[in-house]
Amino acid sequence: MKRGLSLAGVALAILGFYGPWITSARGLAALTYNALDLAEFLKFIGRAGIASITREWFLVPIAAAALALALWANSLDQRSRVLRHVLTLAAVLFSFVPLPPYPFLLRAYASTEDRASFWLSVAAVAGVVLIFVLGSHIAGRWRGAAFVALAVTGAVPAAWEFFTRALPAISKVYGSPAVMGWGLVVTLLGFVLMIVGAVMRET
Repeated sequence: MKRGLSLAGVALAILGFYGPWITSARGLAALTYNALDLAEFLKFIGRAGIASITREWFLVPIAAAALALALWANSLDQRSRVLRHVLTLAAVLFSFVPLPPYPFLLRAYASTEDRASFWLSVAAVAGVVLIFVLGSHIAGRWRGAAFVALAVTGAVPAAWEFFTRALPAISKVYGSPAVMGWGLVVTLLGFVLMIVGAVMRET
């Protein structure tokens, strides 16, 4: 049950990442963005000089969720080897999400706009690989602490940037109030469940 709660939290965090984070007050589809699209849209807001927003914070939740998925998968025993490998592969694939699309990917490591998202993805992939190699040796207490750290890292900076900078800037672009979508709520709920699951395992 406690272990399942952590996995449910990871699943919700990933689901919410692809759900709508922001939309217009009228709910227009053309003005609705998930976290990945929002990070791209904010690139143009920055270019226009409307606001200074660290758009990479909106990519951190998927990287944190990928690492948490790898951490959960590599706590399984040897009888679940196939599931462990499948979930680790899924974690690697989610770690690639922050990468910019081709052909921008070819120069992303040196690009001013894409450098941070490129290295975020590289760090996430490296972290998943490291967890795969060493994950089964991580003590339960440290595993719980890692879940909490990943949840806080995935939730707090993105939410802070969203409410303090992105939402006002996008409202200005829309010419009417922008509205938080259910995707952000589900993502934050997922990270809260991760923390609850981690804490419950230690009590």
